[in-house]
Amino acid sequence: MTWYYKDGEQEIGPVDKGQLQALIHAKQINAKTLVRNASMNDWRPLGEVARGKAPASPPPTPPPAAPEPAALSPEPPAVPSSVPPVPVLPASEAPTPAEPPAVESAVCSQCGRSFPKSQVVQFDNQVICAACKPIFVQRLREGVSAPGILKYAGFWIRFGAKFIDGLIMAALQYAIIIPMTILFFSSGSAMSGDEQMLSSGSLMLIGIQQIIGILIPAAYNTFFIGRYSATLGKMACKIKVVSPEGAPISYGRALGRYFAELLSAIVMGIGYIMAAFDGEKRALHDRVCSTRVVYK
Repeated sequence: MTWYYKDGEQEIGPVDKGQLQALIHAKQINAKTLVRNASMNDWRPLGEVARGKAPASPPPTPPPAAPEPAALSPEPPAVPSSVPPVPVLPASEAPTPAEPPAVESAVCSQCGRSFPKSQVVQFDNQVICAACKPIFVQRLREGVSAPGILKYAGFWIRFGAKFIDGLIMAALQYAIIIPMTILFFSSGSAMSGDEQMLSSGSLMLIGIQQIIGILIPAAYNTFFIGRYSATLGKMACKIKVVSPEGAPISYGRALGRYFAELLSAIVMGIGYIMAAFDGEKRALHDRVCSTRVVYK
């Protein structure tokens, strides 16, 4: 059964029994608050309704007595000639009743019910009805993330995660490049000693090192962000990469985000610094790939 209650002169509802109890616990309403439901004809204090003192519905009024038939007259009464005939307008010219103005409504992000816009509040792009407002505010005070609200990670926590990932990448790259370099020069010294061949081999080694320096971070970021929404550094800092709706991103989007991040580094690191001034803490590569970095 749905209920309505009054807050001053404003009628709020409908709400169910559970939401009424939540409002009582939150001290938003009390025993003197006027309430009613579909079976009640007038407003009653909540205390009387809770004690079962709500008045019963009034007894049905008896139908009016049928009028006695008038005595038949031999001739109908004559219409006075002074009464002008009533003009009959055609259907196209007859006035149509005015339609009531449409009431704009909004859907509560917590309970999913629709309410007039005058009965809801908006908080951080979230629409909250009067019944859900106390619980919603309590969750925010307790630090519990409400559904649909993303807590964006700031510049310094992201810098810390990037620093940890940089140490991991350096360890992986040196673990491959150093043995490769030692093997190359040891094999080159045993050859004929042609300086031109050694020089071309050194250029090839440098090229391989550059490719490794790109492929290993690309594979690392694509795998961990596509699979776990976070690299090892982000896991350590308890942040993750998500879509604007808070959903995980795909492997292809994670790969594109890595190459977009190179753009943030090329422009003197300004792409990273943008996260400190953006409302949603987005860096340049987050804007390019439409991603967000949030707390878990």
